[in-house]
Formats: sequence, C-alpha cells, structure tokens
Amino acid sequence: MLEVPEDRCERHRLFKAIDDAFKAGDFGGLGKALGGSARWFDERMPFELGLGHPLEYAIYWSPAAFITVLLDAGSNPNYEDHAGFPSIIAALSTERPDRLEVVRILLDHGADPDMRGVNDWTPLHYAVSQRDAEAIRQLLLSGADPSLRTRIDDYETPLEGAEQAGFDTGACLMREAMDSRRV
Repeated sequence: MLEVPEDRCERHRLFKAIDDAFKAGDFGGLGKALGGSARWFDERMPFELGLGHPLEYAIYWSPAAFITVLLDAGSNPNYEDHAGFPSIIAALSTERPDRLEVVRILLDHGADPDMRGVNDWTPLHYAVSQRDAEAIRQLLLSGADPSLRTRIDDYETPLEGAEQAGFDTGACLMREAMDSRRV
C-alpha cells in the first residue's frame, strides 16, 4: 500500500512523480511511484492525491499507446467511477485529438458500450450531447443500444435525445442500426 506523506512538499513530489510517469507512458516508473503493488494498474490510487482509477487518469493524461499497455496488463476498462465518467464517457469528454482512437482501444479491450455515467447516460447519450456522429458510428458498430433509456430525469433514449436536439445525422445513424438489428 502506498503511503501518502503528511508533508505537503513530499506529497507534491509524489504526485508529480505519478503525474510525470502517466504523461510519459512509463509503466515501470508509474508502478514504482504507486508503491509497487502487484496490480497497481487496476487499483484505485490515493484519494489524498485527488486520484482515482489508473485507467481513468491515463485516459485524460497519457499517450494512447500507454492506455493499451495498461489494458493489456489487466486494467479493467469497466472500472467503477462514482463521479459519472467511466472509461468511454471519460474518453469522449476529453479534448484529445485522438479521443476516438482511445474509445476504440477501450472497446477493443472489452469496455461495455452501454456503461452508465453522468445523468445515467450511456456513451451514446454522451455522444449525442456532443453531436459527435463518428463516436455514435463507432459505438453502434461495437453493439451500443440506442434504445436504452436513462433511469432518471427525462427517461429518454439517445435516439430521442438526438431527435429532440435536431441532430438528424445522429438520429439517422441510430435508426439505421436499430432497423438492421431487427432483420
């Protein structure tokens, strides 16, 4: 178990070592900075440092190749995230130019395309909110269900959300996917 120092300067040095290793994609260095646990890549990081699951942090700050390394090592693409940003939704929420590549990597490693997150949205709900037709296409190809309703608020499906927002491209993609699944 990683001991988080009481001293603020030491705590900052520890955070900086962890953050630098994530940004550099340094698997060995990150494991060492996180205390060397056998499964550090799939264990929640110290709350005292403002960190969550290693994969989530990597989605925001690491090269895509390092995300693959973490997943190949056994990091769970379906980690629990109580803040509402499980892996695919976290990837979609970034401003990374390669965010769709990250989504693909996650899906290829078993991320649930229908995981629930913020507002009980699925990744399709989130992609609709961003008017991201390519993300919708990618999610649908991975089996995402456009008929899933949120279980709170408006109880709407991603398709209904696209229709209400006038996002015709997204709505059309989801209708086509639903029609092809009925055949």
